[in-house]
Amino acid sequence: MNRPKSVPLMSAMALFAIVAVVASIAIPAWRNHRIADRLDQALQAGEAAKLVVMEAATTRGGLNRIRPEDLTFNAQSSLNDYVSGVDISESGRITIATKNTGASPDPVFLLTPLDIGNGGHDAALSWSCDLLAGDRQWTPPRCTRPDTPAPAPATTSTH
Repeated sequence: MNRPKSVPLMSAMALFAIVAVVASIAIPAWRNHRIADRLDQALQAGEAAKLVVMEAATTRGGLNRIRPEDLTFNAQSSLNDYVSGVDISESGRITIATKNTGASPDPVFLLTPLDIGNGGHDAALSWSCDLLAGDRQWTPPRCTRPDTPAPAPATTSTH
């Protein structure tokens, strides 16, 4: 029995084609996962700044009463491999600039505090996250805007 010499070559080419198809799917998925993980780490860097804003709002009795001196924050302590800067504005908004994430261009996030409390010392805050710069496809799942409650229906009286 004589086997044709082309059978091992054909088998090798078929195996190579299968590996190429799997790689064409797996490599982009792995890259996207890495970018998403890095952006999630970058958002995590904003947690300390959120605490500063929440403390100021609670101490002063609401977001509208905070003062710039209440928002003292050591931004260097929040930097990591994927964050180039964290800044708190006078209104309590937090800007997180990213770096080395693999996304092009590196995203910039804006965290906006929303006063959902009753304005007293128990002023609760919710956070809205927006992408200021970068491709929307890289917006992490935890970067969301809270749902706004539907307005109460108008009551009408009929006489």
